[in-house]
Amino acid sequence: MKRDALLNFAAISIASVMRYPYTITILENYLDKDNLGKAFFTHFDKLDARYEGSGFYEGGGIEGLLRRIYRNDSYPSLLRGYLREVIPKHLYYIPQGGIINCELFDYELYHNINKLLGLLENNSDHCYINITQQNHLSSNAILQESDLIVINLFQNPNYLDNFFKNYYSLIPKALFIVGDYSPKSFMSCKRMARLYDIPLEDIIPIPYNENFHEACKYGAAKEFLNCNFFCNIENANYIFIQGIRKAVYMIFKRIIESSGTDKKDLINCGT
Repeated sequence: MKRDALLNFAAISIASVMRYPYTITILENYLDKDNLGKAFFTHFDKLDARYEGSGFYEGGGIEGLLRRIYRNDSYPSLLRGYLREVIPKHLYYIPQGGIINCELFDYELYHNINKLLGLLENNSDHCYINITQQNHLSSNAILQESDLIVINLFQNPNYLDNFFKNYYSLIPKALFIVGDYSPKSFMSCKRMARLYDIPLEDIIPIPYNENFHEACKYGAAKEFLNCNFFCNIENANYIFIQGIRKAVYMIFKRIIESSGTDKKDLINCGT
């Protein structure tokens, strides 16, 4: 389920800049070998070191960027050296260096999150952050700062009961994606809406798509979306693509309705 949510996030990020003329920077608030970079790039095993420095974990990656911010070395153009371009002039990813442990990374992100978000706002129209639901300091801080939260749900009654028991307060500023969606499941979108008092239009089903998952294994997520974004109803990928397109439409509809200003953070709550 975790990977399904991650890849839906990747697809929505790509589709966002295919559909709307914005620049978007994306990142994760956790360290994991199975990350967004694997879906976006081929041979993404080693990080390009674009900043020449010395000392503890200097160099490329989100960890190095946080260390520079911590040192108050956060001039406006700093971010450029830490970005990997996914789609030219539109979609950028801040990769992971994987050179510190997860607990230390979470601690440093938590203490530097406001400065990081300020830097991102000055360099992009929107920021998408894929966060973990685990007990991370930075997850709670990011959720508090977010204007819109996109939550990945799954059709498991126990999971859903537990989620809404613990995260009910997030509903007013949330959209819900149901990953690996099956219309035959007992827990349909209509049932979720009724049981948990959610507007049905705020729940977006996205079925599992084997072709997309296979493309992501080879860093070809953007190529898959580019080939299938306008596919017709007879295409095997049509239902999946329509789910992604609807998610993007609803995200930007909510962003516009929320404040009338374009520079809003979109936070994706991963599972």
